[in-house]
Amino acid sequence: MMKAARERLGLSLSVSTAEQTPGAKVQHQCKIQATSEGDVARRYKLGGMVMESTNRGMEVLWATRLTDGKECVVKTRQKGISFKSATEERNWRSTTEVQMSMPKIDKLCQIYEVLETPERYLVIMEKVEGKDLFEQMEESELSHIDAREVVRQTLEALKIMHASGRIHKDLKAENVMVDLPSPGSEKAKANQMNRLKDGGDAQSPASVKLIDFDTVENWEPHSPKAKDVLGTDGYIAPEAYLGSYSPASDIYSLGVVMYKLVTGRFPSREDMFDDQPGENWVGSPAMKRIHERLKKAKIDYSRPPFDRCPEAADLCSRMLAFEPMDRPSAEAALKHAYFMLDGAKLPKRR
Repeated sequence: MMKAARERLGLSLSVSTAEQTPGAKVQHQCKIQATSEGDVARRYKLGGMVMESTNRGMEVLWATRLTDGKECVVKTRQKGISFKSATEERNWRSTTEVQMSMPKIDKLCQIYEVLETPERYLVIMEKVEGKDLFEQMEESELSHIDAREVVRQTLEALKIMHASGRIHKDLKAENVMVDLPSPGSEKAKANQMNRLKDGGDAQSPASVKLIDFDTVENWEPHSPKAKDVLGTDGYIAPEAYLGSYSPASDIYSLGVVMYKLVTGRFPSREDMFDDQPGENWVGSPAMKRIHERLKKAKIDYSRPPFDRCPEAADLCSRMLAFEPMDRPSAEAALKHAYFMLDGAKLPKRR
């Protein structure tokens, strides 16, 4: 692929280095550590369930590291149950070790270590403050300035991942953690006072981290097409239903997140996604059918507050473009006029 095309997709032209990620240090190659269940019990105290997993053979648990009392989260994966095949397990091991070896980035949940016992894997991760974006939106409506900040920081995270030749493949509201002060709290009151003091243009207090890297893969322009369609219906890019994933697919998924954040609705009708379990293989009639529906669908950008904020409508429409090459890279999206608007002038949702 020509240099210009690679840059258009937000890819670096060499291996990721500390210079490409300011302030980050390149780590040594991390490996999954073989151990015993007894050793795990000596190192970590596993607690209750963080959330119920929809995947067979997987649990997400609270945990405490016994050496220093540090709180963390542990995702467990049972061998022989949580993987469809030995190939899938090998690929997961490989991509997990790459993710562990990436420089520590503030916008990406850190993986401390991965332990392997004869029965299971345990992914030891940073305990991220706040709620996932789905929970946050269910609990209370985000202000427009907070919604914009969530999109901006998520783009920052994707910019770093894509520059390292990595794609997420399952970006959705549940995989974006947001730390926001609770309404009525002292922190929220202080932020509101700062906004008024600064004429309404104070920065949002939202802090964002991406989580869940089970689907993350290395990507190059010559990467082969996927055999299965991964992700969550409603967030999956049209081309992914045909097996084509790229940085632009992540941008589409974030476009869905932005549309939901700003308007309170999804851009596509729920009944468009009528595939059944076992039909998510590339080339299946169900995947082709959904792709064709997305091709014909018209997204409504007249919904409030898009009707009063053309900059927001323009960015979202670009991110949700049907053709991957029509979408901006994460780096280009961050330079959009939407992020330059005075926060006080962002229209409220009706």
